[in-house]
Amino acid sequence: MTIYENPWFQVSKPVSEPIMRLFCFPYAGGSAHIYHDWYKFLPPNIEVVGVQYPGRGMRFSEPPITSCEKMLTILLTQIQPYLDRPFSFFGHSNGGLISFELARALQRNGVQSQCYQFISGKRAIHLPHKNKILHRLSEHDFVNELVELGGTPEEMLRDPEVMALFTPVIRADFTISETFTFQGTEKLHCNTSLLYGTQDKDIPSADVLRWQELIVGDVDSQAFDGHHFFINSHKQDVLALVNERLLLHSPNSIHKPAA
Repeated sequence: MTIYENPWFQVSKPVSEPIMRLFCFPYAGGSAHIYHDWYKFLPPNIEVVGVQYPGRGMRFSEPPITSCEKMLTILLTQIQPYLDRPFSFFGHSNGGLISFELARALQRNGVQSQCYQFISGKRAIHLPHKNKILHRLSEHDFVNELVELGGTPEEMLRDPEVMALFTPVIRADFTISETFTFQGTEKLHCNTSLLYGTQDKDIPSADVLRWQELIVGDVDSQAFDGHHFFINSHKQDVLALVNERLLLHSPNSIHKPAA
């Protein structure tokens, strides 16, 4: 099965011989569609791959996954055939957790072709939980929390029938994050960028910077003048950083996007 036929991955623009693949992991309740146009801002020989979890998009009829361990077990099997060339990971919020733990699991399996790791809008996963536990809330309280968090379109929030279909997916993603316990002592050996929003009231910059304790390699950080979903509100700025880092840390044959 090619990557274009695998339901776990979405590629908006296939590249015949990519010099690298950038796998992008969505935030809670999000889908691969978040990254559907990222290829326009990156070198043409980098293939952008959105990771599509069950319960969203064309996989809407599949039950969502509620365990990080189960997600990793399946992703390890699904992704390895497509690591036949250098690759990088980008994960925002819940995607930061899943992509980092997947990178560690691949490292334990002897995979050494990861070029770069981007962790965005996620507090370091070895820190104790500080925020409210949302996945156990009643439907009414859960939706109210989603309103406070932002990121969910208002037209969806105003439609109870749509929300009844949508909230189980978001709740499942919060369950992954809120029931996760960091285990093991091995650090990720990979150059990494940490991204955060200066107006993100739930994810303070100090908690994002603590990722440095789990990483061996060059680690830098970048602040964006936005809230938790700054990867949407400041997409071009985020992608400028991604482009710059990939050009610096990836194979020499990567070239800049056409002007």
